[in-house]
Amino acid sequence: MLQTGFINNAHTDLVTCAVYDYYGSKLATCGLDQKISVWLLEESRWTLGDEWKAHDAPVLHLAWAHPEFGQVIASASVDRTVKIWEKDKGVWKEKAVLLDCRATVRQVEFSPSVFGLRLAVVSADGWLRVYDCLDQTRLDAWALADQMEFGNPGLDELQQLQQVGTTTTTTASTSSTAGTAAKVQVGGSREADGGWSLSWCKDRYWGQLVACVLGSSGVVNIVQFSPSRPPQVVLKLEESPGVVISTVSWAPSCGRSYHLIATGGRDGHVKIWKVDGPMIEDEEDEDEGGEEKKWSAQLVADFDDHANVGGMTGGVVGKVEWNVTGTILSSSGSDGRVRLWKATTTSAGRIWRIAGSVGVEQQKQKEKE
Repeated sequence: MLQTGFINNAHTDLVTCAVYDYYGSKLATCGLDQKISVWLLEESRWTLGDEWKAHDAPVLHLAWAHPEFGQVIASASVDRTVKIWEKDKGVWKEKAVLLDCRATVRQVEFSPSVFGLRLAVVSADGWLRVYDCLDQTRLDAWALADQMEFGNPGLDELQQLQQVGTTTTTTASTSSTAGTAAKVQVGGSREADGGWSLSWCKDRYWGQLVACVLGSSGVVNIVQFSPSRPPQVVLKLEESPGVVISTVSWAPSCGRSYHLIATGGRDGHVKIWKVDGPMIEDEEDEDEGGEEKKWSAQLVADFDDHANVGGMTGGVVGKVEWNVTGTILSSSGSDGRVRLWKATTTSAGRIWRIAGSVGVEQQKQKEKE
């Protein structure tokens, strides 16, 4: 049976992200109120441990670092900055500010600890950036180690349209200005209508890999990072034409010889991809003249349960996430439900079924009782 609970009045404005720490005993949340809150699990109830104003604009995403580096959180904001926070002597302190992004920072995620204290960042300027912490004892020195551009998703055009809209405000009564205003409105919604997400491969045997989505291309790019060469896209997972991917999650392999990557789209579909690729030792064999192993992907599941909202289509998948063993996938959508998906025991990851679901109305009914 699924158990649920509420944190009432967690923020004074829309909550944009909620993320557990490594042990699941702490929950960090952020919102449009520009604040970060850290909640503690005590006797099956969440209580507020810390809260502070983190940015000068809405905070969109948070990520916990592995506990071997201490209590460390990275935050992403509309103010185009990434901030590193550490709890030191009972107080959360700002340790570093990363300023390379030229647009809204949409998501951040720390790499597996075996690769050190690395942070991947996707932003609305169309870039994937990876930072290395140069001093893990102080956390105040970070270097931009790698970056890769996936195209500028309309940012320059948006800025030009906004400038045009500003200069033509006084003559808005003319038909030409009305047309310009309409263009500004369309351009202004482009970033919000896109998909911005990333997820690290959780296992070191395949090297440093990131699955990322930027903009409205409908493509998941699998990017490989290596100390000996620039980052490169080794595989693309392409959705149906016109489908915007809103979230992506890479499953822990836990001994599997293949990967599982889940995606959620603005069409309300949850999809699971089975991905095969070479391990690090396989690539070393290729360099010595061995047979080359190619990356490949197969779509093994496609669910549209989140697509219907109140009997009408138009539902959106907001988040997909795997459990620690990569055997159960959870998804949440604008239909107000969280669903769990699990593979059948004899299908080798090829047949998936729903394992349970819970909605907000169920918890409200429980509280009334």
